[in-house]
Amino acid sequence: MSISDDEGYGSSQAPLVRRDEVELQRIYRKIDWVILPLMFMCYFLEFLDKILIGYANVMGLEKDLHLKPGQFQWLATVLYIGMAAAQLPQGALIQRYPVSKVLGANVFFWGVLVCCMAAARDFAGIAVLRTLLGVLEAVVAPALIMVTTQWYTKQQAVPRMGLWYSGIGFGQIVGGLISWAAQHAKNTSFQSWRIMFAVAGVVNVVTGVAVFFFLPKNLESAKFLSEKEKDIVQQSLLMDQAGNGQKVFHWSGIREALVDMQVLLFVLFTLATVIPSGFITSFSAVVIRSFDFGPMEAALLNMPSGAVTIIGTTVSTVAILYNFPRWLGMVLLLIPSMLGAGLMSFAKSKGAALTGVYLINLDIAPLVLLFSMVGANVQGYTKKVFVTGAVSFANACACIIGPQTFRPEDAPQYIPAKITVFCVTGLGIVVAVLLRILYGVRNRGNAAARRAAVDAIARGEADATKVLNEEETDLKNNKFIYVY
Repeated sequence: MSISDDEGYGSSQAPLVRRDEVELQRIYRKIDWVILPLMFMCYFLEFLDKILIGYANVMGLEKDLHLKPGQFQWLATVLYIGMAAAQLPQGALIQRYPVSKVLGANVFFWGVLVCCMAAARDFAGIAVLRTLLGVLEAVVAPALIMVTTQWYTKQQAVPRMGLWYSGIGFGQIVGGLISWAAQHAKNTSFQSWRIMFAVAGVVNVVTGVAVFFFLPKNLESAKFLSEKEKDIVQQSLLMDQAGNGQKVFHWSGIREALVDMQVLLFVLFTLATVIPSGFITSFSAVVIRSFDFGPMEAALLNMPSGAVTIIGTTVSTVAILYNFPRWLGMVLLLIPSMLGAGLMSFAKSKGAALTGVYLINLDIAPLVLLFSMVGANVQGYTKKVFVTGAVSFANACACIIGPQTFRPEDAPQYIPAKITVFCVTGLGIVVAVLLRILYGVRNRGNAAARRAAVDAIARGEADATKVLNEEETDLKNNKFIYVY
């Protein structure tokens, strides 16, 4: 093994035993066609449901429901209160039941809630629905991280995470199109924003059914793979120290997560990069309209934000395949986000300010690189469930904070909120650098034991299944190599 592998410069640990790459690629093409479309639809719909409230506002929701000043901010916030409150019970469900079944059921029922939002008549009704929506959507990110790391090696997982994570960008684009199209519905007793929620809800319900019945609960239950193919995949995951381990609860995994410095940095990075999402998900269309655009124009002009998100996510995850450092990718994505926040806050021309709105969307892409770190660098099923839940909890808390920085008294420019976006984005850059330093120190401590294990397996003196024990947590496994 090279020094770069030992020190984590590569995007993944080198496999200890080389298999027939052609055969492995053939098998994973089969897996991709079954799993990736379902994961993509889940994340796409979760984000679409979040941003529809912003489009609904510019389409007249605030007026139709007779909202008072400040109540729309709470509609953006209560979803994340529900999401934060549900992390523990949703984590318990993932620990106890098959992840695919828990995910499918949640997607189905939140689709029902989105349909019900089309019938909302006042603030109380839609606020309750938004809160319950947050409870159900709380499972999505932890579940998708667990599913991805269950099936893919650390290097394979990154572009797959990038694909389903790009659902955010497609959600922005499709949300704009749905809003624009719904606003063409004239002379109807059903307001256009209600049509928008009804359409989105039906798609959610159908997707939930598909996930529940067609997403395999584990490798052994995958009917589309032969026993030989399952064995090849299992060995590939073992040699990469990937996978999630046995579905057995261990208190020690939670105790370790609570004192693990990487988990603290995960949480801080999530807070720093997701607080600006309060702007992106609920207020970008509102801010664009403050540039003297109409509601239809605002819907269309917000669509390039999705393209920026897709490009940032695709470029960063593909770069990882060529051993580009993940932490550096985070930094390089956050720098133009800071520039965008500055333009959005202080630019005098409409074009420059609109450019800032688009650039700030690059702030979304670094989170998928963090997800890839969580999936690759946290070992042990219980610890991984807990850490993915902690990151999702931080995500929800950041989204609670974000919308509240957009105070009614600061309208229409919202300068204090825009400055907040600028500052927390800078904090994200600092945390990314700290993660790189932490992993470098840990890898140098584990390098000797890792090389000894590689040599012993290569000489046939040790059993890989025993040497590379995936039931150990990463801190207890002195042969574990962190990727960054």
